[in-house]
Amino acid sequence: MKDKMKRITVFFTENQKLYKWEWVLLALLIFLPFVSCFYGDTNVIVLYENHFWGAIFQGDGILSYYDYVYDQVQNGLGIYATYDFPMYLILGVWGLPLWIFWGSKGEVPTMFFKARLYGKCVYLIPLAITVFLVYKICRELKMSKERAMWGAFLYESSMMVYVAICLNGQTDIIGMVFILLGLLAYIKDERIKFLVFFALAVPFKQYALFLFVPLLVLREKKIWNIILNAIGSLSVLIVSNLLFDPLSPGIERKKIFELEIFNRLMANRLPLLDGSVPTPVVLLLAVCVFCFLKEVRDEEEGKRYAVFIPLLTMGCMFISFESSSYWYLHLAPYLSIMLVYNTKRTRHNLLFETVAMICLTLANYASRPWAFEVYAYCGMLLEKLFGNYNALETPFYLENFCQKIGITKYCGAFFSTYVVLLMSIIFINRPSQISSEEDTGLPMRGYAYLRMFANAAVAYIPGLLYLYNVYLAGKV
Repeated sequence: MKDKMKRITVFFTENQKLYKWEWVLLALLIFLPFVSCFYGDTNVIVLYENHFWGAIFQGDGILSYYDYVYDQVQNGLGIYATYDFPMYLILGVWGLPLWIFWGSKGEVPTMFFKARLYGKCVYLIPLAITVFLVYKICRELKMSKERAMWGAFLYESSMMVYVAICLNGQTDIIGMVFILLGLLAYIKDERIKFLVFFALAVPFKQYALFLFVPLLVLREKKIWNIILNAIGSLSVLIVSNLLFDPLSPGIERKKIFELEIFNRLMANRLPLLDGSVPTPVVLLLAVCVFCFLKEVRDEEEGKRYAVFIPLLTMGCMFISFESSSYWYLHLAPYLSIMLVYNTKRTRHNLLFETVAMICLTLANYASRPWAFEVYAYCGMLLEKLFGNYNALETPFYLENFCQKIGITKYCGAFFSTYVVLLMSIIFINRPSQISSEEDTGLPMRGYAYLRMFANAAVAYIPGLLYLYNVYLAGKV
């Protein structure tokens, strides 16, 4: 018995190697909510995948995509196409089997479990690529293979991955591939690749632009070169938009949505001048001015700033306006890298990050329950295995659960905790405070396991509520 306890203790405190079965365990933890939840946005995205081929074979060709989707919405199917076209190109390529087996026969793919599951799996390849890229970035920062592997593991097990991919099933992970490729190129000082990858990333979500500009002015001080590179980062976006008639009904709806997002981004204001100064703009400009004035002394300091500036920029963004729950994924890679990069603060970073993201998720459960509700589990794996709760006249929803245990009442406190802890992480991981050492004696496995299971427990709450409703329905 003592020998077993000793082996267990050594495993959690001294052995730093990650084993394949641990990746399998993490994959299983992610798999269950992934195949069980089908949020309304995911439903729409799967329809986008199918509509791509509908526009080609039933519409007026690939350049009629926005108007084809517009017509489908007028017929009561899905919502308007609001992404830039490169996103639909990726979704469309993935969606070919949906068109072959369902769409071409006049069937709606989202009515079928297999089609739903296949359509949602478009996120798995980008997730795997980003996990690998986090590992590569860690290695480029001169971390050992073991520590870099833990960085990748912490990224994949983060709360934001559960929310954005498993529960909300949104597309941000696709653009993240190009952002991380661009960041890796930046750390390697491969300037052309840095520009190209960020130019590819910008059309997927404009958060890439908010990262590109500060990183650019940190390294480039000539105004003319900054302007040319900034234009270059928008090149793919500009070209893709020029392909479509700006006055067509589909594009008009896209513009309306973009204006709504812009107004949402600008909603929080500082009490300066006439009180109309947008908080996110002030913070982002402050970061850009800081980067422009900063003179990086050597390669090592440059690498520290290459990780810190994305964390600082996204941190400023996601404390300054009302974000959708899945957008916080844009914090995940930089937080995860910093967890293993600054070994002097790993304990604090792990504690603050875990608590902050759990508080944020619980607050989102209370403030945006429709994005996680139990009805998103209908028609998916849990219903296939355990049945439905149709017999219940009044189901016990996530909204009721949050009110029952006080999450709704203290929602503001949860958001406040997230903000304070995120700001604390940024402060204690300033480049001058980063210390990267290999033999710190830190029991990484123990901390990582606590974090992994804590995140999974919170992510499983909506699914457990679904099963609770099924149990209640069985007693009716």
